[in-house]
Amino acid sequence: MNELALRPQRSWPAWRLALLCVGLLGGLAAADAHAAQSVWELTPYRIRVLLAVASKPELTERLAEQVRAIVAERSDSSIGAAWDLHFEPAPAALQTAMLASLDTMTAASLPAELLDGDDDKAILLTIDYRNGDYLVGARDFDLRCRLDTAAVYRSVVDRATLGDEAFRAVAAAFAPLAQIESDPDKEDKARFKLRLRAAALPLIDPTLMAVRPGDVFRGAIRFNDRDGKLRKLMPLDWTFLTVQEVNGSELAANLHSGLRSPLSGRRRGRSEQLALLTRPPGGSTRLQLGSRALAGKPGSSRPLAGYDIYSHPADSPTTTLLGRTDGRGELTVPADASPVRVLLVKHGGETMARLPIMPGLLPVAHAEVPDDDARLAAEGQVTGLQENLVELVANRAVLMVRIRARMRDGKLDEAKQLMEELRKLGRQDELSLLIDMRKRAAISDDPRMQKKIDRLFEDTREIVNRFLSQADVDKLETDLQKAFRGELPVEETEQ
Repeated sequence: MNELALRPQRSWPAWRLALLCVGLLGGLAAADAHAAQSVWELTPYRIRVLLAVASKPELTERLAEQVRAIVAERSDSSIGAAWDLHFEPAPAALQTAMLASLDTMTAASLPAELLDGDDDKAILLTIDYRNGDYLVGARDFDLRCRLDTAAVYRSVVDRATLGDEAFRAVAAAFAPLAQIESDPDKEDKARFKLRLRAAALPLIDPTLMAVRPGDVFRGAIRFNDRDGKLRKLMPLDWTFLTVQEVNGSELAANLHSGLRSPLSGRRRGRSEQLALLTRPPGGSTRLQLGSRALAGKPGSSRPLAGYDIYSHPADSPTTTLLGRTDGRGELTVPADASPVRVLLVKHGGETMARLPIMPGLLPVAHAEVPDDDARLAAEGQVTGLQENLVELVANRAVLMVRIRARMRDGKLDEAKQLMEELRKLGRQDELSLLIDMRKRAAISDDPRMQKKIDRLFEDTREIVNRFLSQADVDKLETDLQKAFRGELPVEETEQ
């Protein structure tokens, strides 16, 4: 056939409405039996599919109508009540962007009326014809959490299967949405519970929306106004949730985050903690490591070169060295069998940051961590001071023992000569002054790093005060003077 068999589009047919009612009644009955099933799991996705068809002789208007009809019919017969699907042609400006590249589009590319509307998802569907093959592309833009997802592409040779392949692309691009809650049955604060949207509605083909252990979700916090409209959205960068267990509409997931307490245990006010299924796109990501920008000084971040990057799978402690950042502060993170890897940023033996990442999700990932160069330089100076201090304490202890021995043997002139050598060694106050000078010169623009530097010098000062007390030398010198005057009892020469 030159054209697909035309299948009439059905919008909410009687059988589907009946199925939805059965699903709702069944879900509500289960709610009574199992303590209040949430409306979230019983609410279908409102999905708007925007279709863009390339302007080519092989792609006729009749063919586009057939594709729309088949995708709608397959949605009814394969998904059922979980999807409330609506088709419409993409606006002209959006069609141009869609056919140019689905991969480079962002939520900001979508029409304002769509972003501000009541739909949950916008799925962009493209059809093109190149070199004898039909090319189908689909990408899911979740309008509630606005997190990026990867586009799905299919190459179709047989024109008769174009509509079915378009539906498969839409189903493959679809990303389930979940609400995030703490898991009251787990003491582990890194374990959270995810509740899937529309998961309590019956699916005709459950495999199309299945979530399995090992799948990965990304999080965002949505702040709504009193009408439920989006007021503010806060994506949770460097944060992933890996599914451990699947129990119907509920998932148990482990949190991996480079942020401190990115999620709370419960919903607060008009905010929602949302998570979107994210499939590994494959490929690599270029990590750009920079220093934290100074408060009130945009653009003050600088590349951090020479930082070691270690990596381990999200659910495994086995760590390997990926490499060291180059002069631009960059390192390529390659694809891996584990969808999420945790990067450990180290400098001078100290861990500076913990950054979970999905390689390939973003072409470039920029992370700002404390500039550790000043602390490392201060640590080198402190190490030198402490090494000199160890040698000084040892030499002083030897001289003091020898002086006591000469005093005990009555060789006071030799004891006096040794005392002169002891006085030439570094004194407690001299070392304290040197520490103050080095501390004033060790300056970091990062207040938190400055505290670490100050602590290094203060710890060294405490060591000086403890092991290089001037009181011990002063007492020995006083005892020697008494010995010369014959006033020192014999037992005191043995102290």
